[in-house]
Amino acid sequence: MITNIERTLDEMQRAARFEGKIEGKIEGKIEGKVEVARAALKKGFSVEDVAEITGLSRETVLELKKGLEN
Repeated sequence: MITNIERTLDEMQRAARFEGKIEGKIEGKIEGKVEVARAALKKGFSVEDVAEITGLSRETVLELKKGLEN
């Protein structure tokens, strides 16, 4: 017979796996946007255009641009 503690632990493990999957998807989306932003900056797109296209903040795009210039 499964106790309440075992059931609670099982639910917590399932919730943690679910949260991990969501975090992974979010990280993947951000990484994809960063890759697109770098490619667009290399092609000469403006910071404003890259920010608008990718949904990244202007500050983030500026940081990426600085990283490409170094």
